[in-house]
This record gives sequence, C-alpha cells and structure tokens, in this order.
Amino acid sequence: MPMRIAQDRRNEQGAWLFIVSLAVFFFSCVLLYAIYVVLRVSPPGGLSQPFVLPINFVTTTVVLFAISVCLHMSVGSIRRERRADVWRYVIIASILAVVFFGLQSSGMIWMIERLQISLQQDRSLYGFTFLMVLVHALHVVGGAAGLAFVLFGLSREAYDHERYWPIRFCALYWHFLDVVWVLMLGCFGLAAFVSK
Repeated sequence: MPMRIAQDRRNEQGAWLFIVSLAVFFFSCVLLYAIYVVLRVSPPGGLSQPFVLPINFVTTTVVLFAISVCLHMSVGSIRRERRADVWRYVIIASILAVVFFGLQSSGMIWMIERLQISLQQDRSLYGFTFLMVLVHALHVVGGAAGLAFVLFGLSREAYDHERYWPIRFCALYWHFLDVVWVLMLGCFGLAAFVSK
C-alpha cells in the first residue's frame, strides 16, 4: 500500500503541472481575446452589430458550479468512507455534465447563427468567441472522461480514505474549469458592454 500512495503523490505532482500548463494556455487565450476585442471594436470600422451572449451561458455557469460542488462533496465523503454518498455525488455530477453539454451546445448553435448573420455584414466578435467557448467545451469533455474514470474506479472499489487522488484530481480539474469559465464569461460580458 505505501508504494501505491507514493505513486499517487507522483501522479499529483504531474497533475498540478498539467493544471498549471492549462492555466497558462487559458490565460494566453483570454489575453489574446481581449486584444482582439479592442482591435475589433475600435475605429475605424468598429463592429457591424452589437455583440450579445446567449442566455444559456448563465445557466451553464450554474451547472458547472453544481458539478464542482458535487465533486467537492464526493472528496469529503470518500475521506469519511461514505461510499454510497460518493457514488451519489459522482453520478449527479455526471448527469449534470450531460446537461451542461446540452445547454452549451444550444448556446453555441445560437452563436453560429449570429455569426452567419454577421458574416454578411463583415465585422463581429462571434467567431473568436465561439472558438474560445469551443476550446473550453473540449476541456469539459476531458472532465467528463475524468468522471467516467472515477466511476470505473468506484465500481472496482479502488478508493478509500487513504487513496482517493483520482477523485480529488477530478474535483480540482472541474474547479479549474469553473474558474476559467468565469474569467471567460467576464471577458465576453465586457466585450458585449464595449460593443454597444
């Protein structure tokens, strides 16, 4: 057992490096988006129409937070050896991830429709914004894969109060996705404000 715990510690170090590298990537994307907005909005030319965000993005934010809360509670439950609670929280988080994909997809379809309208008028923020949302959604797919991995581990009874790093990492990853989404949504909101 000590060898498995040592392996978990090495995995934890690698996971933190992974999250830091993703943070640098998303920070760079948000910075590029801000520069793009300033260049796109400023005269001459400006935008052909005001930039508007889909209302679904607010709902998806709530769903993302709910997933994080469930996973945070699952970490606390496994520490106390409450396996039934861990199962419940991870299953709820998995269902919410499916809900997230449905809501986010409809918001992205709405943005594509707006992009098609704005392409006829030449200048808008919808294309780059859609790309940013797509990049985040692809990372959410990674989070959903993490949930599937945790469920598989739970079915094999691979976790206990000493060895639960995969559950903890899954929770940390979803917390990270929350922070990134809130920062991106804030940038999108500022872009909508300055485009009026």
